[in-house]
Amino acid sequence: MAESEISVLKRALARERAARKQAEEILELKSAEIYAINQRLNESNKYLESLLTKTDSQLQGVFENIADAYVIIDLYGNILKMNDPAVKLLGFKTVNDDFNLMETVIPEEVPYVRSSFKNLLKKGSVTDVEIKIRTQQGHIKIVHMNASIIYDNDIAVAAQGIVRDITVESTYKTRLVTEKQKYYNIISNMNLGLVEVDMNNRIVMTNQSFVNMTGYSKKELIGKRGNDFLPIEEDIALSEKKLKERKRNKIKSYELRIKKKKGEIRHWLVSGAPNYDIEGNVVGSIGINFDISEIKNLQLQKENLLSQLEKNNDELQEYAHIVSHDLKSPLRSIDALIQWIKEDNEGKLDESTLMNFSHIETTLEKMEQLISDILSYSSAGVDNREKTEVDTNELVEDLISILYIPEHIEVTIKKKLPILNGDKTKLQQLFQNLISNAVKFIDKEKGLVQVKCLERSTFYQFSVSDNGMGIEKRFHDKIFKIFHSLNKSKESTGIGLSIVKKIVDLHEGKLWLESEPGKGTTFHFTLRR
Repeated sequence: MAESEISVLKRALARERAARKQAEEILELKSAEIYAINQRLNESNKYLESLLTKTDSQLQGVFENIADAYVIIDLYGNILKMNDPAVKLLGFKTVNDDFNLMETVIPEEVPYVRSSFKNLLKKGSVTDVEIKIRTQQGHIKIVHMNASIIYDNDIAVAAQGIVRDITVESTYKTRLVTEKQKYYNIISNMNLGLVEVDMNNRIVMTNQSFVNMTGYSKKELIGKRGNDFLPIEEDIALSEKKLKERKRNKIKSYELRIKKKKGEIRHWLVSGAPNYDIEGNVVGSIGINFDISEIKNLQLQKENLLSQLEKNNDELQEYAHIVSHDLKSPLRSIDALIQWIKEDNEGKLDESTLMNFSHIETTLEKMEQLISDILSYSSAGVDNREKTEVDTNELVEDLISILYIPEHIEVTIKKKLPILNGDKTKLQQLFQNLISNAVKFIDKEKGLVQVKCLERSTFYQFSVSDNGMGIEKRFHDKIFKIFHSLNKSKESTGIGLSIVKKIVDLHEGKLWLESEPGKGTTFHFTLRR
């Protein structure tokens, strides 16, 4: 072998030895890396195992402590696992009871449950399933359930579900619906027109009465602004203003004139309030409408009638004054003629003629007094003066000082009389007639007339008592009638007590008497405070 070939072989061998050494070094390095990787993998597996154990413990805690019933069943409905709330809901004794969940379902619900279970297998989950079940104690309950399928390598192996008892809630909802329907029926059939509008004043709901009151159908009303076609032109601004106030919770009734579909004008009394959503936000308003057209017509008739009555009263009063003047004039003329005849024939007339003239004069006086009393009676019931504060104590004291009261009769006020609102002139007539009447019919050697007053919650009760001859009970109702007098003296015209009654009626009071023949009489009357 040539030296050159040996050199080549040596160099090749050296390169091979170097390569082998390099390979051994690389292998040693890779083994160390593999060992390190294996160590890290072992540590990672230990961490994952620890994490899985911890997670399983946490899930077990959630399973055991969840407030709702949680149940795991196989695909045939057999219970595999359940938590304590499920045990309590279904009425079992322990979580290990062996039972098929389908056996709790009441018979009429079975088809629905089977259909829901098919959907569960098909879709993988179902929600908002409501069914009726019978517990182990026989109680019927309504439950709400959400369920899902448990898979192993994409194969369905079981189902899990959260079950909630909604018996009370469902019963409440049912009752609420029933109550809502009841009140809806009441609202639909009541005589008050009910309308609900949104924030843009567009009608969103009406009852049948509102439909009848307007003449429009519900279809014609819903979605429309009632103010665009219901109020008459002069009342549109008022209606808009009140709608704005209603949304600000300013609730006050008001009158509104509206025009029905066929053009008829009606008067409504309108009231309302803001309408709130479940969060308490104003979403519009609710209006209640009452048709007062008939009442307005009656009110107008009443006003016309009162106006006519006032006019007639004025005419009658004027007529009474004219008649009084016209009747008194001839009486005064007759009286003057008698006086002239007596003067011209002084000493020539016999006793009988003079007595006849005296009878004529007495009759003339009575006639004039009767005419004056009729005039007083005609004006007694007319309320043509503004009521003012009247001190009745001062008024009665003044009357006692100016009236003719015989020396053997005493008129007293038991307690200080009150101040009240009334017509002073008519109240003076009232007390004057009663006191004069009492004095007139006292037949005792020592007469006593007493005026007193009792305070009640809403009125004063006055009384005028005397110890006179008294009045039989059969005459108690008659003495207040005009021209009815129990005493036929020339001073009595039978009008005084009629005037008293008219004045008491004018002041919205009551008048009655208590009397016993021979012992005296008490007239009671009330006047508003």
